[in-house]
Amino acid sequence: MAFALFTSCKDKKETPPPTPPTVEDPAPPPAPEPVAEEDGTSVSISEDGVSVKNKNGDNESNVTITDDKKEVNIKTD
Repeated sequence: MAFALFTSCKDKKETPPPTPPTVEDPAPPPAPEPVAEEDGTSVSISEDGVSVKNKNGDNESNVTITDDKKEVNIKTD
C-alpha cells in the first residue's frame, strides 16, 4: 500500500504559476511641480564660508564669500 501512495504522489507534476503580462510602455512618472522661489533673505554659514541671498520680486542679489572665491551677483529685471 505504501508503494501505491508513493507512486501516486510521484506522478503529480506541479505547474508553475503563470507569468504576469509584460507592460510594453509604462506611463512616465509625473513631472515635479515647479517651485517658485519666495521673496526674502537667506543666510548660509559653513566652515567653507558665508552665502547671503536676497530676493524681492524680480530683484535678486547673491553674495558668496569663501577662502577660494569672493563673488557678488546683483540681478534686477
